[in-house]
Parts: sequence; structure tokens; C-alpha cells
Amino acid sequence: MSGISFVLNLARGALSAQQLGIAVTAHNIANVNTPGYTRQRANFENLTSDTNSRIKLGYGVVVDSVSQYYDRFITQNLQQKESVLGETETKKSTLTYIQNLFNDQAGNGLSQVLSEFWNGWQDLANNPSGIPERTALLQKAEALTERFHTIRSDLTRVQNEVGNSLGASLNDLNKWTGLVAELNQKIVSSESIGTAANDLRDQRNELLKKISGLIEGNSFENGDGSVTFVTTNGLLLVDRAQSWKLSQNGSDIYWNEVPTDVSDRLQGGKIGGLLDLRDETLPQYVANLDELAGSIIEQVNVHHLTGYNLSGETGKNFFEPLPDPLNYSGAAAFIRLSSDVKDKPEAIAAAEANSPGPPPSPLPGDNRNALKIISIQTDATLSIKKWTYADRGVTLPPASMTLSLDDYYRTLVGDIGVLTEGTLQQYDFTKTLVDNLNDVRDSISGVNLDEELTKLMEMQMAYKAAAKLVTISDELYTTILQMR
Repeated sequence: MSGISFVLNLARGALSAQQLGIAVTAHNIANVNTPGYTRQRANFENLTSDTNSRIKLGYGVVVDSVSQYYDRFITQNLQQKESVLGETETKKSTLTYIQNLFNDQAGNGLSQVLSEFWNGWQDLANNPSGIPERTALLQKAEALTERFHTIRSDLTRVQNEVGNSLGASLNDLNKWTGLVAELNQKIVSSESIGTAANDLRDQRNELLKKISGLIEGNSFENGDGSVTFVTTNGLLLVDRAQSWKLSQNGSDIYWNEVPTDVSDRLQGGKIGGLLDLRDETLPQYVANLDELAGSIIEQVNVHHLTGYNLSGETGKNFFEPLPDPLNYSGAAAFIRLSSDVKDKPEAIAAAEANSPGPPPSPLPGDNRNALKIISIQTDATLSIKKWTYADRGVTLPPASMTLSLDDYYRTLVGDIGVLTEGTLQQYDFTKTLVDNLNDVRDSISGVNLDEELTKLMEMQMAYKAAAKLVTISDELYTTILQMR
């Protein structure tokens, strides 16, 4: 085929193809700031002749398809690293807050009030009959108990906030997995008739990225274009057009309403980080704080019970005894002055009995019992338990440590510091890795305005040239019509 009509058909096809190419470029430019958008391109293809004539002329151009600049390997790596980033970011913020609760340099921890408490006993030992020293000791003891209460209350509040955040994260996960299932259905429906669902795929990839930030898992594409997402430990959350929910029932997490706790099968991401904090980290620090408070209560009371106050009385507790002397759980919230000494400075037992038999009045200047209580601070022979929680709430047998109360507290603070610092380092490393992967993805899939404007000008010139063909064809027709 040849002739003016043939040229017009070529021009028409070229105009249509360049219009579609300009539309794709405009779509790229419009989505330059859209999160997760993947740059698209119009794939031009020349139409060849199917005649057997000696001279074969092509039939022009057509846009065969619109494809994406997409790298599956980079995308999947990003999703996996988002899971680690979500976990470490969650732990980082919570552990930093816990560390600040014990920040002795800022005056938030127990070190200062503990030191003041022991100094109060030392002042009393220097003047065992002095009411001002006794009154100051009671005030310092009150300050110590209040600090224990504050830290214990803050840790409990963090536990509650972690639980609330876990519930909100599960709701987000259920919403996003449901949306992925819906997009699966739309993508399969669209691509089954040969229409590329590029924008729907971008939306799905962005949702999978968010899901990976919540929970560690793997996604893979099925032959029909849908995806399946399954957690690392085998919980199916999305498969084609179907999704399964995770629900919270008390401290248990159910899959698809099946009344079996699957918390230990949820790893990584924000949800995994929250579960680690809820079931391991926070219970461990609460238990060790209670152990410290309980040890102080028991050790001080043991000596105070055998001492004598200014009235010659003995058998008085300094702190309120624990309901169960063998169980220190809740001791940091329980610790308080006993009714024996509260608001009664003269009732503090600073003296020691100096002879057997009926209790005599304490000797003037007797400070021997106060000195015994002071020695608790540095007594390295005390046996104190250190608690460890692992495997999502499993309480390991406590390790019995022989050290002083001061050393135990320093060990507690040191453990928090080491864990927090390790988490911060892991977060920084993962964040850098994710940023680098995002840069690589952007270099492949991101919209570059300079490139798009260059393409736009190229297709604009091609469009003008195709329009010129129409003008020339019209002039040729006019010339023929004017022939006589």
C-alpha cells in the first residue's frame, strides 16, 4: 500500500502514539513526589508490512505497552530491611526512655537518693541521739521510696503503652493485608485482559512495605499477578484475594480467631519489637527493680528489728514488711516506711543491746545498730537474684549473685545502657542500609524531572512532525483536486 491515504494513516498512528507517550510522561511528572511510585515508559513498536510486494513499507508506530522501571530484587530487599528497621526503631525509642528513667547524671535514677539514704544513716551514727538527724533520715527514706514508686509506675505505664501500641499495630496490619487482597483481585482482573496494572502494583508494593515494617515475612508473586504474604514462622496473612487477621485477646494474639496464642510466631517489625519489649525486656527490668527494693526492705528490717530506739524499744520495722518475704514481686511499688517509725524519728533503732536479758535502755551515744545498717550498702556478701526473661515471657531460673546493693544497682543500670546502645547502633546501621537501598531504587524507579522533560520535548517534536505529515498530505490532495 502506498499513496496519500497511506501517509495519512501513518501520520494518524504517529499522532496517537506520541499522544500516549506524552500522557505517560505527564503521569510520571505528576507523581514525582508520590511515595512508592515507579516510573513508567511507553514502549513504541513499529508496525511491519505483511504483504509480499517487492517494496515493503512499514505501517508506522504504535504503543505496544506501558511498562515500569522496576527491580524486584531491590524491592524485596527493601521490604526485608524495613522489618528490621521497624523493630529496632520501636525498641530504640522505648529503651531510650527506660534508660532516661535510670539516668543518674540527670538526677532521675536511684543512685542519688540511695546515696542520700545511706548518708542519712551515717549522720545518725555520728549523732545517734539527735532528733534533727533522725527527722532528716526519715525524709531521705521517704524520698527513696517515692523514687522507687515513680520508676516502677513509669515502667508499668510503658508496659501499658506498649500494649496499646501493639493493638493499634495489629489493626493497621489487618487493614493493610485486607487492602493487599483487594488489590490482588483488581490486578488479576485487569491483567487477565491484557491491561498492565502498573499503578495498582505500586499501591500494593507500598502496602507490602508498610506490612514488612510491622512484621517480618516473605511475599512472592503468583503466576496470575497476585501476591502471597506469609510471616517468617509460617502464618499466612494474604493469599490472592483472601486475607487473615490477627486479633488481641488479653496478652494473647490469635490468628483468624483461632483461640491459640501465636505471639511467639511473630518476629521482627514493629509488632515483633513491641512483643519483645512487652514479654521480655520490660518484665525483666521490673523484676530486677523489685528485687533491689525487696532486698533493701529485708536487709534494713533485719537489723532494725534487733536494734533499740530512744525509748528502749526493739522489734520495730523500718520499712513495711513485704506480704511474702520470699517473693519480691511488686516490691518497688510497695516499699514504704512502716507505721513503727513513720513520723516518729525517736523510734528509729540506732542502738544495739549491750547485754543479754530484758531490754535495757540504750547507752548514750550507742550507734552500733546504725553502723550495721550502713554496712549493708557495701556488703559484698549479700545474695541477690537477677531475673532474665526470654522466648516471649518465659521466666528463666534467676541467677543468684553475691554482691553489694550498690553493685547490683550499677549492674542493672549497666545492662540497660548496653542493651540501649546496641539497639541504637543496630538502628543506625539498618537506617543507613535502607537509605542506600532507597537511593538505588530511586535511581532505577524514581522520577527524574530532567529526563522526563527531555522525553517530553522529544515526543513534542515527534508530534509536530507527524502533524506536518497531515499538512503535507492535505496539500497533496489539494494539488490533485486542482488539476484540470
